Formats: sequence, C-alpha cells, structure tokens
Amino acid sequence: MSPNTHAPSPDTHASLNTHDAWQLTRRISPRDSVRTMVREADGGLHINAYPHLHTLSTQAPSTPWCMRLADTDGTFKQLCFDFDAKTDDDAAVEDSEALAAHLTTLGIPHVLCESSSSGGRHLWIAPAGGYSSAQTAALAIAARAHYRTLDHGMLLNPREGAARPPLSPHRNGSHSRILHGTPHALLEPAADPQQLDALTELLRATAPASHPADSSPSGPTSNHNPHRTLSRWGKAHMATTRGGTNPSWTAFMCLLAAASAGWSLRDVEHAARTAPGMEHYRTKNTGRGTRRPRSTSEATERLHRQWLKALGIAQLHSTTPQNSEPRDLSDLSELLDRTQTLLNTLHTSPGRWTRTEAAANQRSVLIALAHLMVQTGKTTVAASIRDLGLLAGIGRTTAATALRTLVDNGWITKVHPTDGPNAAEFELSHRFSTSSGNVRSQPFKNPRPPTELFTARSVIAQQLTDLLTDQRHDLFTRAGFGHRTGMVYAHLRSIDRSVTKDTLASTLGLDPRTASRALGLLRSARLVVKRSTGWARSRQDRRDTVARQLGIRGTLQARAERYRREREQWAWWLAEYATMTSQPRQRPRRHHVTSRLLFTADEGGERNWPRYPRDTVGRADHRTARTYVDAGVLSPTSRWKLGDVAA
Repeated sequence: MSPNTHAPSPDTHASLNTHDAWQLTRRISPRDSVRTMVREADGGLHINAYPHLHTLSTQAPSTPWCMRLADTDGTFKQLCFDFDAKTDDDAAVEDSEALAAHLTTLGIPHVLCESSSSGGRHLWIAPAGGYSSAQTAALAIAARAHYRTLDHGMLLNPREGAARPPLSPHRNGSHSRILHGTPHALLEPAADPQQLDALTELLRATAPASHPADSSPSGPTSNHNPHRTLSRWGKAHMATTRGGTNPSWTAFMCLLAAASAGWSLRDVEHAARTAPGMEHYRTKNTGRGTRRPRSTSEATERLHRQWLKALGIAQLHSTTPQNSEPRDLSDLSELLDRTQTLLNTLHTSPGRWTRTEAAANQRSVLIALAHLMVQTGKTTVAASIRDLGLLAGIGRTTAATALRTLVDNGWITKVHPTDGPNAAEFELSHRFSTSSGNVRSQPFKNPRPPTELFTARSVIAQQLTDLLTDQRHDLFTRAGFGHRTGMVYAHLRSIDRSVTKDTLASTLGLDPRTASRALGLLRSARLVVKRSTGWARSRQDRRDTVARQLGIRGTLQARAERYRREREQWAWWLAEYATMTSQPRQRPRRHHVTSRLLFTADEGGERNWPRYPRDTVGRADHRTARTYVDAGVLSPTSRWKLGDVAA
C-alpha cells in the first residue's frame, strides 16, 4: 500500500509533541543545525524570523524552528512546497491537493501537512540522492506558474531556503499536522529525480497562460451557457465541470471573464449558483478528497472579496496590450533577468522607493513599465504618461514627473522621444542586468520556444500584476488616503496574520511616523484592526464604501474616460493638421461634425475624421472640439443626438 494512501488517525496526532517533532527534524535535516525564532522582550513571538542557529543536539529548541532544505553543497535533500493561506485558505487547500494529485499520478512519494492552524499547507518530497539546485529551481518556477498561493522562494535559495518541518511548532501555538502520507517517505528518500523531471515537464506543458484570453479550462466542460454574453474563454471556464482539477483557479477565471465582460455583482451572484465552473463558491474542499457545502454568509463574503480583486485585474488588463511572442528568445531572457533584478531591488532597498510620496510614485511607474515589457515580451516598450498613470493609479502629470526623475537617476533609459501620436519608448537601465557579457542572438526563425522561459514569464507577470492591483483603488489616490497608505494596505494582504508597526515600517522602508499615520487612516475607515500581536487587515473589504463616503468613488474610472477623450481629440487634431499640410487634391472630402450620417463604412483603414471646429477668424477651436468629443458626437452611434449638441 502506498504511504500516501491514508492519513494518520486523530489519536496519532494527539500523541505527537515537540520531542517527536525534534527527533524527526534531526533525522531528515540536511545540515547539522536549524534556525530558530527569538522571543521579544514581552516573551512573545511577534516577528516571523529565524535569526539564531541551533545545533542538532538532543535538546530541542525552546522556540519554533525551520530546517534548511539543501546541504552545504547546494543539493536539495528535501523539497517543501509552501502554499500560503494568508489571502485565501481555501485556495491553498485546492492548490496543494492539485499538486498532490499530480504526484500520485506519477508515483512520487510525498507528505502533505497542514502547516499551522491558520490553514497553510506544506507538501514535502524527499528526492533519492538529492536534487540539484538548477533542477529544483526549474520545478519551483513551473509549479508557481500553476498555483498562485505557492511561495516558492525557499526552493530558489539553496543556501538558506528553509521551512518548518512536519510536526514542528508554530509561533501561534499550533503544530504542523500530517494530513496525507507518513514520515517514512521523508526518512527513506524514494522520489526518483527522473520522476521529478517528468513533473516539471508536465507542469510546464499545462501551465496557465499569462493572459486570461489565452487560458483554457483545467478539466472537462459541459454544455452550460451563461445567461449573459461572455468571451469564448470565459464560457469555457464557466462550463468546466465541478471546477476542473483546480476549482479555486477556475472560479477566479470565471470572475475575471465576467468582470471583463462588464457583468454586475448581481449577474455574478446568479452565475455562482448555477455555473459548473464556479463550484468553489458553492462547496469547500475538506482536504480528504471530498467537498462540503459552504454556508451562505461564507460563500457571499468570499465571492464579494474575490469579485473586487477580479475587477481590479480586469481594469489593469484593459490598459495593457496583448501578449506578443518575441522573435529573439535572447531578448526575452534578458528582459526576465532585468525584471527579476528589479523585483529584488524593490525588496532589498524598500526605503529608496517609499521615503516620500514622489518616491512611491516612481516605484509604481517603474513597476508599470516592467509590466508592459513583460506583457509585450520586448525590452523596449512605448509607454504614454496616461497609460502609465492608469496602470499605477496616479495622474498623468504625476506619472510624467516620475518618468523624468527615473530617467535622470538612471533607472530607465529613454530610447526614442515622443513622435506625434506615438508615445516615447523606454527600457530598463542596464543596472538591472545580471550579466555584463554579450548574449548571443538566436536566429529569427526558431522552433518552438523553450517552455521554461514562458513559464518564468508567467510567474513574473503575476508578481507585477499583484504589485499593481493591490494598491490601485480610488481610496488611495491623492484625493483619498494617498499612495503610500495604499502600499501599507497592500502589504497587509493577510486577513489572519498580524504585523507590528515597527515591522511594517522596516519592511516597507517607511519612517515610524508615516507608518503610524497610514495605520491611523486605515483604522479610522475600519480597513484594519488592532490585535494583541499587531495590525491586520479587516475581514470585510470596505474600500468602496469609504471611497463613496469621501465622495471619490469612481475617480480612476472617470480619469480613464477623461484620458480616452483627450486621446480622441488629439488624434482628431493630428488628422486635421495632416489635412492642412497636404496637397489640396489629396485632401479627402469631410463632413461637418454635426452632420447626420446615414451609415458608416465597416471597412478597415484610416478613419475619416470630420472637419475640425474653427472660430470666427478661422483658427482651431479646441474648446468646442472638446465639447463635441465629450458629448460623443464623433461616435456614429450618437448621431441622433447631434441636434441638442449643435444647438
């Protein structure tokens, strides 16, 4: 019988203690020491850090400990896949069960643990003879592309990557609990490295696309038809039988498709009751291969919280271009290296990007630029100040100021200036390059691109999306609580984990006074709560309610519409200027802006703009032109309303 067939009985778990956990750690640890936590002055364990070393003696540590996964040579003797439940405990369960199903299919022995009472999951594998750091990194990146709750950083760090072992204590007083498998799978490593390589290839081949429109269902589909029109990919996810192999991911893709199609919350609530793909919002994974119904309040709270997140991502995708396939894979490899270095810089030097509101704006613009580059697959990208402002949640003038500062300080390079309707082109500075050597170019006509590059691209694209959407809200605009307060709220992504003010200030690079002010604003709006161990995000997302009370609800949407009109007027004036400077015989016949067209041509090609308004002396009347644009006169669908505008 497979060691992963049955979980230990509850009596077995009850008999486990710190001594059992320490004895297991001593037998499976690749090193002769572990890292331990340090108690604060009040005796509590408030900071989730393990700064001290404790040798593998017979005496167990007095505080929780974590075990390095690789030996001193960098070979991984234990693999731990950490599924974080800080934002969605059910998603962590779904993701861990989905990966465990792949392991069972491939015959790879494993142990699945509930890491603590907070609901996270640890999935352990012991490779026979060890697994190299390069192979481990490839597997970790492939798995992260699949599972959004996976924290794969420990598997990318052969020197200090560590995790709490099975049965070990947690700082909240609970213990790691084995759900499936037995410790023998870790005491006697039996996972064949070739099987792990096969797992990597399987995950790469089935990885979700980085852009929703290119995604496909994770399981069989039915003939379900949504009650409102959806895109083709949205219909496929809605019809996925019982949510497919990963119901939480499928359900969120359904929400994202609905948000992109302009559905209302009432439409989504109806679909959550009927659509096969939204099984995640009707039932809950028990962790034992079965599902049980959710309570009405739990299902509603979860659906509403995820719907707000889907709306934010849908708005972000409406601003960014579709993914494009790079012709030269060396460009994509260089781009991913630079972007990863950028992310590391933001993490290791937070104070540089948060000490002032202007610095925080520069950070957001830099992330927005990297997001555009990863989405297009190009190291050089054209980016207008309006697009960058919409992506970052700031105004166009603020984005323009941030861009100039980034260029002056050498963080980005302006490759080509603005040219008429074409935006300026930028690239990340070479200070983000990981190598100073030249990269050999590959021929333009490649066979199928290496899957590992596109897998890494999906992972980095998701990281950039999270950084942009977590703080992009009407409430965190200048008229509301401000950009840095939004960064504090975004950092408190967990609804179950608390952070002290000092830890928050240190992690984000804020001075204590700024951190206190941000927490005060969030607390006054009941967006965060004070606990005995620190600050945590409120379970209910009240950002829309608070923004409505402050009279700023819809600020970002109104800004996007205003920028759209500015672009339309600018394109109209450029067409007028081109006509003015062309030969008379080359000028097309143009109707007056208030003329009522009986029909419009559907053929592609250059748009036939009407005559630009003029004042009494023949000069361009930009104010009147803006009035026509705001009224929608240039749209053929509003031609029956022109009489009121003309009057």
